[in-house]
Amino acid sequence: MSSYTECAQSPLYAVIDLGSNSFHMLITRQLADSVQVVDKVKRKVRLASGLDKNNNLSAQAMARGLECLSFFAERLQDIPKANIRIVATATVRLAKNKDEFLNRANKVLGQKINVLSGEEEAKHIYLGVAHTNCSDKDRLVLDIGGASTEMIVGSDYQTHVVNSLNIGCVTFNNRFFHNGTISQTALNEAVNAAKSEILPYVSAYQQFGWKSVLGGSGTMQALAELLMFQNKPLIISKAFLEQTCQQVLAFEHIDQISIAGLGSERVPVIVSGLAILKALFDSFSIDQLQLSSGALREGLLYEMIPDSHELAIRTRTINGLIRKFHIDTLHAE
Repeated sequence: MSSYTECAQSPLYAVIDLGSNSFHMLITRQLADSVQVVDKVKRKVRLASGLDKNNNLSAQAMARGLECLSFFAERLQDIPKANIRIVATATVRLAKNKDEFLNRANKVLGQKINVLSGEEEAKHIYLGVAHTNCSDKDRLVLDIGGASTEMIVGSDYQTHVVNSLNIGCVTFNNRFFHNGTISQTALNEAVNAAKSEILPYVSAYQQFGWKSVLGGSGTMQALAELLMFQNKPLIISKAFLEQTCQQVLAFEHIDQISIAGLGSERVPVIVSGLAILKALFDSFSIDQLQLSSGALREGLLYEMIPDSHELAIRTRTINGLIRKFHIDTLHAE
C-alpha cells in the first residue's frame, strides 16, 4: 500500500475546545502508530470578557463564539461523528444563560457540545500532558485558562489530586486591571487574591509530592516565546517569572506593553496571567516549570484513539517512522 493510499484511508479525529479566552480546533490523522496533525486553528474569542457581574453572557460574546464555530463546522464535514469531541469549559460552565448559547452552537456544529465540569477538564488536561511529554512520571500539572485554573498531581496516567478554581486571566483582568492601568499595588492584589484561592488545597498536593512541574496555558506559552526569543531553554524559572513581572510593571497601561518576543495577541491578559502564575509558584514553592506540548485537546484526542495508554508518545512516533519510510525494524530497534 502506498503512503498516499494509507494516508487517505487512515481515520481523522477532531477535537474542539470552547475555552474562556480562545476557541481551538485540532484535527489529526492516525497513521500506523503515530498521530499526525492535519490542522490546528486558534481563534481569540474572549468569551469570558462577555460575562457580566451576574454571569450572563453578552450577545456580542455569543456572536463572536458562533461566528468562530461556523468556521469550525465547515472543517468537520468529512470526519465521522464518533471521532469528534467538542467541549466547553469554565466560562460556559459559569454562564447562567449558557443554554441559549449551547442551543445555538449545537445547531451551528450539528453536534452536541459537552460542558466539562472543572474536575473533568483538569483530568483531561493531565492526560494530555502525560501523553505528550517525556517528564518524570510523578508530576504537578498547572493550567491557567481565561476563567479557571486547574491544578493536578499524578503519576503516569493516574491523577491523585484534582482541583479547578474559578480564577482565570480574563476574569482577573476584568477584576484587577479593568481600566488597563498597571501598578505594583494592583499586581499584588491580584497575586494575593489568587493565593487565597490556592493555599487551602496545597497540603493535599504535598502529601503525594512531585518530581517535575509542567504547564501549557497561554501565559506559560507567552513566557516560553520570550525565552525562545532570547535563545534560552524553554524552562520557566522563578527568577525569569519575577523578571518578566518587573518588565511589565515598567508600563503604566496594558496597551503600552511592548516586550521583545511577546506577541501582540498575548498582551491583553499577560499581566493577570503573570499574577496567577506567580501565586502558583509561591504557593507550591516552585523553582521551575517545564512547558508542556499537550493539554486538554490532546487529552481528549488520545482518549478516542485505540490503545492510547499502551504506547508512549516516543514509541508511537518511532513506529510510525519505521512504517512510513520502510525502515528495517530490527535495525530501528
